[in-house]
Amino acid sequence: MSFIRPTNGQSTGGQDVASLPVNENVTKGDVLRSKIAGAHGMLEKANDAGTHCVGVAAHTGTIGTVINIFQSGLATVNFAVSLTSSDVGKRVYVSSTPGQATLTAPTTSGTTVIELGYLRSDSGSVLLAPKTIIQNS
Repeated sequence: MSFIRPTNGQSTGGQDVASLPVNENVTKGDVLRSKIAGAHGMLEKANDAGTHCVGVAAHTGTIGTVINIFQSGLATVNFAVSLTSSDVGKRVYVSSTPGQATLTAPTTSGTTVIELGYLRSDSGSVLLAPKTIIQNS
C-alpha cells in the first residue's frame, strides 16, 4: 500500500489518497472496505453488513488492478438515493447496496452504521471522514 498526494487535478479537496488493489470491479465513487474474501486484491465494495469503510474509489478499476482511493477530504460518491439541494449538509452513510451511500442510517438488526461524512452538494460531493458508529442488534 502506498499513500500519495495526487497531482492530476484530483487534489482540489485536500484528499488523503491511498493506492490499493481491488478484489472486484469498482466504479469511480464506489464506497470501499478491506476485503472479506477473495484472492485478487485488498478492497471490495462496502455495505452496511460490514464493519468499516476505508475510502472512496478515485477512479474505475477492474479486479486485481491497483486504484487510488480517497480517505479524507472531498470526493464524489455514488448514491443509492436521489439527492436534492435540501440534502446538502446532511450526514452520509454506507448503504445496504454494495459500493453506494445513502442519507439514512441503517436500523435493521445485524447492520452497521458507518458514517462517511457530510454531503457538500447535490451532485454527490461528500466531505469524507469515515467512521463506524454502532452495530445494530
